[in-house]
Amino acid sequence: MCRSIAFFLGSALSRLRSGRLLRAALTTLLAGLGCAAALAQSVPELRLTEFFRPVKSAVGLAMTDKLLAANGQTVRLVGYMVQQERAQPGRFILSPRPVVMSEHADGQADDLPPSAVTVYLDKSQQDWVVPHTRGLIALTGELHVARLEEADGRVSWVRLQLPSQAARSMDGAEIARYLETLEHKH
Repeated sequence: MCRSIAFFLGSALSRLRSGRLLRAALTTLLAGLGCAAALAQSVPELRLTEFFRPVKSAVGLAMTDKLLAANGQTVRLVGYMVQQERAQPGRFILSPRPVVMSEHADGQADDLPPSAVTVYLDKSQQDWVVPHTRGLIALTGELHVARLEEADGRVSWVRLQLPSQAARSMDGAEIARYLETLEHKH
């Protein structure tokens, strides 16, 4: 039942200009009904490989119509969390392939692909640090496409704003396990 409700309402909402507010209401309603799986299926997935057109001239990278049309919409992205030396509070980077960044040694001369996405936690969680997660992760949030210079000087073109329920705080044991993984081992 949840799947059919989510599909029907998700399809109807995607045709409305004011769908973002209604989609948020749908999210709350379905979450309240325990329909998280159905909700994930009602949000359109945008692949990180669909961000840019193939480079065929000296013009360089050009954003696809699909990426530009998704600006301001709720989308689902699947990718790899970039492993950074120093995690940034309230945000992390999502990439189409696994990447390990060494900011201290490389600065901004890193191996991030152009389709990397800066992912922001909810404003109430802006001082939270998200521990690195290995493997593919799926995220649902509001997509923003525009040039933005981040506080650390990095320029991002694509960002995903997560809702508050997307992250939770860790308990003491989880923090201890995370800190143990950060220890440099030979």
